[in-house]
Amino acid sequence: MYAANNPFADFFKPELSKEIADLFKPVQDLVDVNTKTVETLVALQKAYVEELANASVEQFKTLCECKDPKAALDLQVKFYKSVESKMTETAEKSVAAMTVAKDAYLATVEESAKKATEIAEETAKKVTDLKVA
Repeated sequence: MYAANNPFADFFKPELSKEIADLFKPVQDLVDVNTKTVETLVALQKAYVEELANASVEQFKTLCECKDPKAALDLQVKFYKSVESKMTETAEKSVAAMTVAKDAYLATVEESAKKATEIAEETAKKVTDLKVA
């Protein structure tokens, strides 16, 4: 009885809920992309910092045992080259993750714009049909 008099009764119909969920799907897709990207970037940085810390401790131990200044210098150069290599590798992986995220964003926005255009065209056609009738 109350539902018949309730102007919001249609709002709670399962079909409408599905339509609303479909409208918000692109937003959820973007949230998923963000989540995955952040998880990837955090994992990359965590691995890099752990590896750097472990390598630094090992380098310190090695340098403490080293008696020859030239050998110590060579060890430092080798260490910094390995740090630079790992940093570059991590940066490249981070850029790749961001590129994947950007591509996913663009695809989602383009798809949403296409759907919005289709809905607008359908609505405009309905309005035009109503005016003619």
